[in-house]
Amino acid sequence: MTTTLSAQTNQTLVLSGILELAVGALTGWPYALAVNDPDRIGALGIQSVPRLRQWHLDLIALGGLSVLVGSAVPDLPRRVAWPLTAGAWTNAHAFGVLAFRPDWKDSPVYKAAAVGSLAAVTWGYAGLAVLATKRWWER
Repeated sequence: MTTTLSAQTNQTLVLSGILELAVGALTGWPYALAVNDPDRIGALGIQSVPRLRQWHLDLIALGGLSVLVGSAVPDLPRRVAWPLTAGAWTNAHAFGVLAFRPDWKDSPVYKAAAVGSLAAVTWGYAGLAVLATKRWWER
C-alpha cells in the first residue's frame, strides 16, 4: 500500500502523540507517589513536585493535542507538523527537567532551550491556524 508523504506526516504526528500520552501515563506513577507518600519521592531524585505535576499534565495535554491535530486535519504540511511534534515533546520535558533540577530554570542554556521549544510550538500552531483558515475560506 502506498502512503502519501502528507499522510505519513499525519501518521507520525498521531504516533508521536500516542507515545507522549503513554509517557504522560507513566509519569502519573511518581506523581501519585508524591501525593500519597511525599517523604519517599526524593528517593527518585524528584526535587519539585509542582514541576512533576506540570510535566505529567503537559505530556497528557500536548500528546492528546498531537493526536487530535494529526487525526482532524488531513494532509498536514511538514512545516506545520514537525514543529508541533518537536515542540510538544520539548515543551513537556522542559518541566520534567525542572522536576529533578529546579535550579536550572535560571540557566541561560535552559532558558534558550525553553524559548526554542516555545517558538517551535508557536510556529506549528500558528501555521495550523493559517492552514485551517485558508482551507475553510477555499471551500
